[in-house]
Amino acid sequence: MNEWIGRKRRSTASGFTLIEVMIAIVIMAVLSLIAWRGLDSMGRANTQLQVRTEETARLMRALQQIERDLSWRTTVELPSATLNAPPKDDAPPPSLAAPATPSQQLPVSLLPTGMEARRMNDAPFLIELVRAAPAAPGRWQRVQWWLQSGTLYRAAGPATTDYPFQAPQTADRVAVLEGIASFEVRAWEPGQGWRRLPTSDQARTTASGLEIVLGARRNAGAITQYRRVIALD
Repeated sequence: MNEWIGRKRRSTASGFTLIEVMIAIVIMAVLSLIAWRGLDSMGRANTQLQVRTEETARLMRALQQIERDLSWRTTVELPSATLNAPPKDDAPPPSLAAPATPSQQLPVSLLPTGMEARRMNDAPFLIELVRAAPAAPGRWQRVQWWLQSGTLYRAAGPATTDYPFQAPQTADRVAVLEGIASFEVRAWEPGQGWRRLPTSDQARTTASGLEIVLGARRNAGAITQYRRVIALD
């Protein structure tokens, strides 16, 4: 009798009840769900980080290209659109214009020779410059940067030695960046501070630096601005 009771106690102590098994399964399911959600959030964060890193890298390459164009900038004048403009009726002839006195400070162009910024009517803001063609020593080309319909474009004209230099054609433009909300350029006038381009105000001295600001929009979120200041030698 005592031997039978002992076997019964050992068999009862060595097993699990159905409730205990169900509780263990529920606990394991909850832990698995928590672990899965943690791994999923980590994967999403890693994906977003990679996307932002790639976007930042593309923006940095675009800013570096603008800086490279400016570093190859030359002092050859751009053909001005005002050269072919008819004179105003109330403008005095050149021979009758009042000569400048020594005490008067003649206005100068804010941008150095070989650079121009313009925004005409509904046309997008455009900055243009003359730069040396690195692949063709002794030749120059006109380079344009502008923003249109959320895309930042760059266009480079043919390398040549004939003046005036040919402007880039539609086939020459390259879409550098997409998803760009703003493209602004300011010039630093010594003693006056930053001035937004283009400007019709006269300058006292030529700008010694440019500030390039690109605004990138991610989906429907806020605009993130990327800024680079470039010295003009």
